[in-house]
Amino acid sequence: MTRRHSLALLAVVALGVSAPAACGWALLPPQQPITSVRAIAGTWRGNIQFGRGPYELFYLTINPDGSLVAWWGITTRWGKLDLEGRRTRFSLYIWSGDLEYFVGGGQRILTLKEDFGGFYAQVTPLTARHAAKLASIWRA
Repeated sequence: MTRRHSLALLAVVALGVSAPAACGWALLPPQQPITSVRAIAGTWRGNIQFGRGPYELFYLTINPDGSLVAWWGITTRWGKLDLEGRRTRFSLYIWSGDLEYFVGGGQRILTLKEDFGGFYAQVTPLTARHAAKLASIWRA
């Protein structure tokens, strides 16, 4: 293999690894079953994408009773979670779908996949400091 071929191969490998991460398609840690809503209760932040549209900043608050509040842009929606055997389902306004929980490598990630492909969201927990700041904004 010539030096030129080696550099081309290195560029292809680097692009193949960095492009998915930059687009929000980073590899997820192992999926974990959700045995209790309390395990995922709290405020989460990430991105939501409707269809093939742009990514938007997305916040999700899950309460221990299974109620939830999601907001992005100027939109706020209320809903609920249901533990159905090994699946966790969400209903949010006119949408419903699967909520999946991934844990590993120091990460906790939730994904929300709407049943008919209307949207996909991926969120991570907010730190206590960020959650307090967000709460103070909502109280203002």
